[in-house]
Amino acid sequence: MADDAVTVAVVLLLVSLGIATFLETRYLRKKMKNRRVRTAKRDDEVQDNAHNAIITTKAIMSSLERQGIRSAEADAWLQEAQTANARHNYRVAMDLSSKAKERLLALKAAQASKGDLAKLDRLSAGASTDEMTTKEMLQKEIPPHMLESKFSIEVAGTAVEQGRLDGRDVSQATELLEAAKNRFDAKDYAAAFSIARQSKRAAAGEHVDVSIPAPASPTISTPGGRPCPSCGAALEADDMFCRKCGTRLMAAAACPSCGATLLSDDAFCPKCGTAVRQ
Repeated sequence: MADDAVTVAVVLLLVSLGIATFLETRYLRKKMKNRRVRTAKRDDEVQDNAHNAIITTKAIMSSLERQGIRSAEADAWLQEAQTANARHNYRVAMDLSSKAKERLLALKAAQASKGDLAKLDRLSAGASTDEMTTKEMLQKEIPPHMLESKFSIEVAGTAVEQGRLDGRDVSQATELLEAAKNRFDAKDYAAAFSIARQSKRAAAGEHVDVSIPAPASPTISTPGGRPCPSCGAALEADDMFCRKCGTRLMAAAACPSCGATLLSDDAFCPKCGTAVRQ
């Protein structure tokens, strides 16, 4: 009876070992197959990468040659890479192509740097002042506050229209806006700017002072710096008679007290009030 139990145990052990051996063998076969497949794929990828690296380096070299940039060293490396690729030494082909590519890109960067330096040298050596002169001319041609006043008038006009649509009383804002436009046409840009801002505030419903500043009186410059005492016509410094009314003129004198310029008919200095001897 005991012998039968031992026999059954040995049989079961042998069956278990057989099953385990079968499963392990099958697993190892599958693993080896997958490894061979991955190795084959890697070889194909390496081959494709080597081919692409050679094509890319060729394209870069052709482009730079059209720009006059050549490298005998990079050309030699590329030829060696093609030879290695033909002999299935794909990794060597990729390394050589990479070296040639880096050399070509370095030459391109150096050429670009030389171009920038040359351009900078030309600008610093013979820099033209046309742009600066144009800017200065524009600044001289555009009077102060002209652009600000024009923009403020446009903004005020928009505010007046919006206030009218909202149902507000914009009569005051309209009056101020017209006054700002008149001042702008008269080239009194500072006043136009101030009045346009008041118009915008009035259009928004704010209470503003309706007093409008007086127009800036134009200053009349006379060539000789003095007008005729009779008719006010402009006089030259060396005029002895008025060109318009013929009044005899006396040479301009200076105030003995403050040095201010005196006209021929001044009895008192217009600046300090000192009596002037005639």
